[in-house]
Amino acid sequence: MTPWRQRLLVLGAMALMLGPAAATAQEPDPANAPQPLPPPEVAQPAYDVLRIDDAGLGRPYRVWEEWVPQVVTTPDGGAWIFFTAQVRTEEGYGDRRLYAARFDAELKVWLPAQSMGSSATQFGASAVVDRKGVVHLVYSDRQAGGDTWSQLVYQTMADDSWTEPAPIAPHPDAGHQMLASLAVDANDTLHVVWRDQRLVTAEARAALPTNADLMASDRVAGEWTEAMPITVREAPEINPAWPHLTVDGDRIVAVWSIYRGTTAEEMKSAMRVEWSTRSLDATSAWSPPQTLYVREGGDAGGRLIDLASDPRGGAVVVYGLFNRGINEIFLQRLDTGSSVWTEPVLISRGDYGYLPAVDIDAEGTIYTVFNSGRNRDVDIGGLIADRAGTSPGAVTLTPGEAGVTARASIALDQNGSPWVVYMHQPTGSSNVTEIQSVRAARFAPPEPS
Repeated sequence: MTPWRQRLLVLGAMALMLGPAAATAQEPDPANAPQPLPPPEVAQPAYDVLRIDDAGLGRPYRVWEEWVPQVVTTPDGGAWIFFTAQVRTEEGYGDRRLYAARFDAELKVWLPAQSMGSSATQFGASAVVDRKGVVHLVYSDRQAGGDTWSQLVYQTMADDSWTEPAPIAPHPDAGHQMLASLAVDANDTLHVVWRDQRLVTAEARAALPTNADLMASDRVAGEWTEAMPITVREAPEINPAWPHLTVDGDRIVAVWSIYRGTTAEEMKSAMRVEWSTRSLDATSAWSPPQTLYVREGGDAGGRLIDLASDPRGGAVVVYGLFNRGINEIFLQRLDTGSSVWTEPVLISRGDYGYLPAVDIDAEGTIYTVFNSGRNRDVDIGGLIADRAGTSPGAVTLTPGEAGVTARASIALDQNGSPWVVYMHQPTGSSNVTEIQSVRAARFAPPEPS
């Protein structure tokens, strides 16, 4: 088999794994499904369109839709956005590279995005900012060639430049290292979880990237610790995916989805969502995985869930249960020191809430952004909720923008102002060709007329 065909097979297997989340919108409604009204539109500040600097040249680009752009804010009033895209040159589209764009707090503009690392396929970025304002980044890096694996690497911004990519807990049998989630505690210690294949057989490793377990590592004294398993597969056809990690005081909390099967239909929805905790001490063990909820119909887990820490203590999970054209958005809390999540609270329901991303301000207000709509009629929706899950309702954050806006992330700055980043597919285009950002996004529904 030629290296190129091997590469196509691996990318095809990755597409299978990403299938449920690959499209910018949800699937079509059943014929008899009700058509609820969309959330009300809210006028927003002007949005910014990110540009790419390709060796000094501005280039058009095509975004890799499967990987949601990430945004983090810095104490100086700046921010960073990370996304994977292909620049278009006279010869066609280039490699899928990870790009980083910085918001200059003095100039009040987004500087052109520049590629990270070396020439490779790069994806799955997760970033955090420590107390000193240092940006830390992890992502999957797959060097060119038909027989290479995607390796988890780490970079940090030091002395106004990025360090070289460094492997995290490498192992000759790690296989495809993917789906990383990075967190930082109050002592500026980094913690990361990801999906890894070092515990499966060589045959299973070569068959599919989905045949894997979840691993964790911590950065102690400038070095990443040996990878420790959070989960071990209970059966060959049952695998974890889409881990989320956050810090809750003196412990870290992980939430992930469990899938049964390997076909596109089987991977459409998780069979259940699990969670575990561990103290900040890198030598401590993870608690045995527990079930957060079990799917009883429709779609659940995967990209329908997000996790965030409450600055006042505890962790919050927001997730959607999608069934028959309607998505119900729920909230659950894990209070500091508790080993039991609160009962699910229904925040909202409608033709929105797909692919949620969450952040929480200093007062405990929960901000959530998500896809609103389906097919080629998708906007970015959002809502705010208090600690108990009470919300004034969902709103549309991208009113009047032609084309599709979808797959958003959110970060709150030190003043509690929301920064939202999302993909834009112009009308008539078959590709996502822009990453856009809104600063100080407005989430309050309009007053009744």
